[in-house]
Amino acid sequence: MARNSSRNNLRIFVSLIVLAVFAYQNYQKSNQTPAPTPKKTPAPQAKRTPRSTSNQPTTPRSGSGSNEGNLLLGNASNAGTSENNYLLERSQYSMSYNRSKGGPNWVAWHVDDSDLGKVDRSDKFRPDPDLPRDWWITPTDYKRSGYDKGHVCPSGDRTATREANDATFYMSNMLPQTGELNRHVWADLEDWVRNQVRKGNEIYQIAGGSGEAETIAKGKVSVPEVCWKVILILPEGKNDRSRITSKTRVVAVAMPNVTDKKLESADWREYIVSATKIEKAAKLSFFTNFGPQVRMALESQVDSGD
Repeated sequence: MARNSSRNNLRIFVSLIVLAVFAYQNYQKSNQTPAPTPKKTPAPQAKRTPRSTSNQPTTPRSGSGSNEGNLLLGNASNAGTSENNYLLERSQYSMSYNRSKGGPNWVAWHVDDSDLGKVDRSDKFRPDPDLPRDWWITPTDYKRSGYDKGHVCPSGDRTATREANDATFYMSNMLPQTGELNRHVWADLEDWVRNQVRKGNEIYQIAGGSGEAETIAKGKVSVPEVCWKVILILPEGKNDRSRITSKTRVVAVAMPNVTDKKLESADWREYIVSATKIEKAAKLSFFTNFGPQVRMALESQVDSGD
């Protein structure tokens, strides 16, 4: 009996020790501050380049490489990236495009004997791929309007290669012209210019329209009241800018863009004016690459056309 009692007491003692150790361990755990969970650093995100909106012009592209010779006389409206004074350059011509009018404010180009060849007229009228798509004017915009798709830089001035001739048929190079003007007296002036080239001259031209008679294509295209052109004539040679003086010949013409049978038989010389008169009507500045004395002399000429 005494031996059993001792064993029971030993068991009770061991059990008490185990319980005490277990209770102490729990106490220690409950009083420990848990280690903070490390925060994850978010991976860096690539910056997104904002997309250009549809009404933002693209950077002007060159159809065949830009040609500074087209703007030798100056940038008549200080054209740049404004949507209504947008500089567009290709080797065949340079222009200030006006989105709100659906056509050029002006087109400038140079012609010499190397530009005149035997390539036939392409008649591939199409939108200008170097303009934003939502600026495009299409050939159908002129359909049933009563107006011709009138070239500003003529097809006949770019007959040396197929590429050069095709470039004149972009709709950006068109102004609405009456048939009486486009097919007769205006065409006669274009032929006269090319004859000056065949006689051994090179020509710098800038042309456009002024005023607004009406609009076509649901207001997308403005019809000019007057079509004008300024022509500077130089004997063939090199270093053209240095050869232009106050005595260099300038022929400036402003013709009414109207439906009038008289235009079919008119002499283009009847419409000769000074370049100054065109500047005032079109709000442009010609010959800005020259000093005031030379510029004034070129602007004020009223040529005979002979």
